[in-house]
Amino acid sequence: MIGVSPAFFFSLYSTDFTVKDYIRGLRVLQSLGIEGYQLEVFKADRLDEWEKEGASLVQCARDLDLTATQFVAHFLLSTTKDRDSLMSDDGYEQMRRVTGIVSQFAECKTITLPLSPFALPKGYTLESDGYQRLWDRLVEKLLAFDEIVRFSGFRLALEIVPGSLLGGTEGLMRLIRETGNETIGYNFDTGHAHSSKECIATLPGKLAGRVYGTHLKDNFGFENFALPPGRGSIPWESVIHNLTASGYNGSFDLEIASKHPSEVVNDYTEGKSFIEKILITT
Repeated sequence: MIGVSPAFFFSLYSTDFTVKDYIRGLRVLQSLGIEGYQLEVFKADRLDEWEKEGASLVQCARDLDLTATQFVAHFLLSTTKDRDSLMSDDGYEQMRRVTGIVSQFAECKTITLPLSPFALPKGYTLESDGYQRLWDRLVEKLLAFDEIVRFSGFRLALEIVPGSLLGGTEGLMRLIRETGNETIGYNFDTGHAHSSKECIATLPGKLAGRVYGTHLKDNFGFENFALPPGRGSIPWESVIHNLTASGYNGSFDLEIASKHPSEVVNDYTEGKSFIEKILITT
């Protein structure tokens, strides 16, 4: 299945998109022959709206035969952005509200938590054990999010943004080794991974069984751009072939940040065609 990330909706309607904008966007998706879409609350002040109006989106998606593939809790980026937010219990109650929203979408089983680039205050000096204490708290917080998500019958995927305290897929592997966690997974954002200098074609094998979803976008490995697949330097045939070889059977979701709403249809049509041609050969 080919789907889209929330970038499709904010490229059309800005990051102030509403549930009604999502409904409008689903009709555009259907016209493009795209079958899947990702849910997102970009700003925390939209939670009330999604709780009240989510049912209308559920009905529209059902009428159009479109499938929700994951929910991206984008606004929870703020919970891992700095020392104060990390040490607090910020985000736990909001994540519980997210699970309530997602429960309306019967086919959606994955909640994705983006991890923010981490910053220390200007001039702040870590004590000798300072990094370890930050790491231990990050692990504690991620496990707490995972427990909230699992308790509600969902699974947690991490979207590792460049500069996050987790430190890329090696950090995720370290978390798994140190805690023995068997449930936290990975949202394979090709743009984030490539711009973080990950050996991107090996990631599906490295994280086999832990890849819960995708954000397929391109760049040249030095800026965190979200170009249509094929316009950058990602080795797409290897990435897609290795995803399928690793046992991934989820949706191939495009994440393209179009420069202008007028370019969205062309960008996503181009990206869809590009990925479909590779999938045919797998």
